Amino acid sequence: MLRLGGPVFTKSEDPVELVRLHREMGFSAAFLPPVRDAARRHDVIAAFAQANIIISEIGAYGLNVLDTDEAVRERNIEAIKERLRFADETGALCCIMQGGTVQAGGWGTPSAENFSKEAFDTTVAAIRAILDDVKPRAAKLVLETSAHRLPDGPEEYLELLKAVDRPAFGVHFDPANLASSPRRCLRNGDFLRHCFALIGPHIICAHAKDAVLSKAASVHIDECPAGQGQLDYHTYLQELAKCKQAPVVPVKGVSRTLIMDLQAFYAKQSPPLMLEHLANAAETKRARDFLFRVAKDVDVEFIHSALATA
Repeated sequence: MLRLGGPVFTKSEDPVELVRLHREMGFSAAFLPPVRDAARRHDVIAAFAQANIIISEIGAYGLNVLDTDEAVRERNIEAIKERLRFADETGALCCIMQGGTVQAGGWGTPSAENFSKEAFDTTVAAIRAILDDVKPRAAKLVLETSAHRLPDGPEEYLELLKAVDRPAFGVHFDPANLASSPRRCLRNGDFLRHCFALIGPHIICAHAKDAVLSKAASVHIDECPAGQGQLDYHTYLQELAKCKQAPVVPVKGVSRTLIMDLQAFYAKQSPPLMLEHLANAAETKRARDFLFRVAKDVDVEFIHSALATA
């Protein structure tokens, strides 16, 4: 069985309401709602656990570990440490950081230097420093795959895993981000199987969106919601379901000391698939319904899918 999650487009901090919205979407995974009060946040986490809804990830986005300004780079590394600590404290599966870009200030500029040996070594050193300082109990630190920076493919990710050599470093998988050439885009079923063969056992969480190759003379690939592009979701779901087997029994007996029990429980399950970059609830439901149809085609079940409403 697989878990699906995504945005529910609400400002509510009420645990009962948040559980209801996720169950009505058929979600058994969630992004942690932005609840500032620690006690209230714990109540939300406990309510999710009782409803068999896991917290998938905490973002540490746009924090450049390759900034050429050493002081800025160190501040960014410290900020990622804090996000990883927060992930560990809240029972999230992972903290997602992004590969760096070689520039002074800011983040995201495409550059050949982003793929240099120096960039690789600096990235490895940053990840080690973060993990060796934080020492997370269960949450993993993961890198989001990308076409413009490391890791830009499964081979590069596997090389990073070996170089970092820390059990708390895992894989975040987003195949739409890696559909960076016509070959990868149009033959993505083969590419997906190749990715899972190399890094499948290390995947902690995955994202669900899509990519479409235009007919323009120069290569142009656009991101779009899941089901509106060319990604082979039949292969994607089949391969994701092979990563681990998810127990059906929900967490019970939730208490104020639930985090470690939750993390031990979640660690045995298939990586959750999280819908992202969707504009509104209607768009989310269309993407959700597409995934439910594909899951039925390949004889894979999403936990809580039977609870989904139109």
